Amino acid sequence: MYKKVLSIFLTLILGLFLAGCTIPGTDINVPIPYLDDLLNGTDSSVPVNKEVTITYWSLFEPFELYQPLILQYEQENPGVKIVFEQKVFDDLDVYKDTLLSKLQLKETTPDIVRIHSSWVPKFSDSLSPAPEDVVSAASVQSDYYSTVTETSVLNGRVYSLPLMFDSLALFYNKDAFDSGSLSPPATWSEFADLSISLTQGSGSNITRAGAAFGSADNVAHFSDILGLMMNQSDVELPRDMNSDAMKEIIVFYTNFVTQMKVWDTSQVYSPLSFSQGRTAMMFGPSWQLLNILENNPNLNVGVAPVPQVVSENSLTDDNFASYWVEAVNVNSENSKEAWKFIKWLSQPEQLRSTFNQAANTRAFGEPYPRVSMQSELASSVFLAPFYVNADKAKARKFADLSGNSNYVEILKNVVEGVINGGDVGTLLQTAEQEYNRLDSL
Repeated sequence: MYKKVLSIFLTLILGLFLAGCTIPGTDINVPIPYLDDLLNGTDSSVPVNKEVTITYWSLFEPFELYQPLILQYEQENPGVKIVFEQKVFDDLDVYKDTLLSKLQLKETTPDIVRIHSSWVPKFSDSLSPAPEDVVSAASVQSDYYSTVTETSVLNGRVYSLPLMFDSLALFYNKDAFDSGSLSPPATWSEFADLSISLTQGSGSNITRAGAAFGSADNVAHFSDILGLMMNQSDVELPRDMNSDAMKEIIVFYTNFVTQMKVWDTSQVYSPLSFSQGRTAMMFGPSWQLLNILENNPNLNVGVAPVPQVVSENSLTDDNFASYWVEAVNVNSENSKEAWKFIKWLSQPEQLRSTFNQAANTRAFGEPYPRVSMQSELASSVFLAPFYVNADKAKARKFADLSGNSNYVEILKNVVEGVINGGDVGTLLQTAEQEYNRLDSL
């Protein structure tokens, strides 16, 4: 009986559709696309499950590091497949230009990209902000260092999220320090005095440099060091490029070559010199320390917080940040799923997993970006010093080895110009013009 009634009802409905009429006595006009659903007992308003593929372009870290987490995520999220691709570029500027062009051509892959934090504003039109129900600005502000909020959050939306954090620390040769019963410097004045006392030889005949400091070409992260001192003196570029404070920073920096003679432009690249025991102190991020330890596992290296400026009878507490973030292609067909994966990777449990996985093959993994996890690395002789001034670490676009060589080149020209006898004021005036030109592009 039920089947007979249903058959009669469907026949009536079909007649009404063919006649283009509504159901008598009602305002109901059932859409034609749902007719097959009624006849076949299906509902086309419910999407058919299909596999979602997310392509992830990463840098530096190999697939083996993330493979266990990718497998776990795919098991916990049936229908989602993660395609991890480690990109290797000798020139990060080429990577930056290649990636930006790809995004601007509206290519749908990759879905997830790793970019330098300083690229976010330039890339923003090509990035998909996180859905607020996945990652909100408030959640970033609550548990990430202030520089992350400054660089990753634009107009109240989250455009990127870091899986790591990095800043500067002072690396020092513990054997050289122990032989003189010396302690790492807390101020720049102490740093200068130690640089002089630890230097052996002079000029091009320096056998041990007191510090890799004062030039540009052969000092790794020289622009980061200048940025650190700018942060400590509240110098903003390009606004303060030709200010008295900036002039003092440049003169102080270059004096280590021109006056104090603790470093020389003929010295080999600072990380190599330091790893060979030919330099007593240098500055660098944590990944540079990994390179040094890999080059010389037997080097007795110490790590200390960066020196600070004496200000109003106390010390500043600033640092310079340079780190990489994950972001989503605005053209991705699976942007929300991509953001869900980034959020999952950024959770403490997954961050610990990748850190421990990396620590199985090297001295340590990538430092944590979450403030709540800082205490977990407090006992690390290598990483703890990077966190001392982490919350006041500020990122800048002229970070060395960040794919922004055009901005780094501006500071390089100033430093080398002063070393070669140029007027610091004139050099900074030219630098200001070039900086403004780049910013206008």
